[in-house]
Amino acid sequence: MKYEVKVPLFAEGATKIKIQQWLFEVGDPVKAGDNLVEATTDKISINIEVPKSGFLVEKLVEEDETVLIDQVIAIISDEKAD
Repeated sequence: MKYEVKVPLFAEGATKIKIQQWLFEVGDPVKAGDNLVEATTDKISINIEVPKSGFLVEKLVEEDETVLIDQVIAIISDEKAD
């Protein structure tokens, strides 16, 4: 099964965030609660966590890209992609 990783609402009034660094590569195993991405706004830095354990099978955005709250940024799967 596949799961979407979305940008969480991290502060009231926030609408977008800039992806700074991916902490895992496609194909890596990840555990729920692991920090997947470091991101920033003009005021704060946050980490976006893995919602479910599995494998990172797809990154949908690049580092230095600005994304919106609730946007899907990655796909986690129970099974490793071939």
